[in-house]
Amino acid sequence: MLKITRPACPPLLATRHAKWADDFVTARAANSNSKFSWRSKKSYQQMREALLAMTLNHCAFCDGIIGIESLETVEHFQPKKHFPALAYTWGNLFPCCNRCQEQKGEKYNPSLLKPDDVLYDFEHFFVCNDDGSIEPSAAATVHDQERAQVTIDLYGLNLPARKKQRRTQQKLYRSGAHDLSLDDLPYRFYLAG
Repeated sequence: MLKITRPACPPLLATRHAKWADDFVTARAANSNSKFSWRSKKSYQQMREALLAMTLNHCAFCDGIIGIESLETVEHFQPKKHFPALAYTWGNLFPCCNRCQEQKGEKYNPSLLKPDDVLYDFEHFFVCNDDGSIEPSAAATVHDQERAQVTIDLYGLNLPARKKQRRTQQKLYRSGAHDLSLDDLPYRFYLAG
């Protein structure tokens, strides 16, 4: 989970998010099973493009390449089921692979690390292991170690297939038998370590 610098909110979302959120909150108050929709195809396209550009087409959480290794989804960091007023808030939206999104689902923990937080730094919270896993950094405070573990658990960052894929990508990257830059590969935080 690399540090992300969030760009300005796309224009259509910036002008409409408050109204859409109000409508969604009202609909949910009337019917808790009310369905969410992006409301505007053009706004959704602008938002998706900005999110993918923000991460260079990587999942904001596992750093897998979106659209190649998984389906392209948009993650509501604070789930819209529990936080309907944030459903269209730019700072609550992240590009996400379907595996991370399925693992987290509608779960939320206030300790969850947010990759665009000003104070977030991968090396402070995590260490990479030779077996492809990541774990909380022993150098971090106990509180920060707990936050790292919550993030690992909620997004399934140490699922066996992910650990295996990190090791495979590391062998490829270290072999030099490619002409790819680090940003062209998944799991950049692991490969750079």
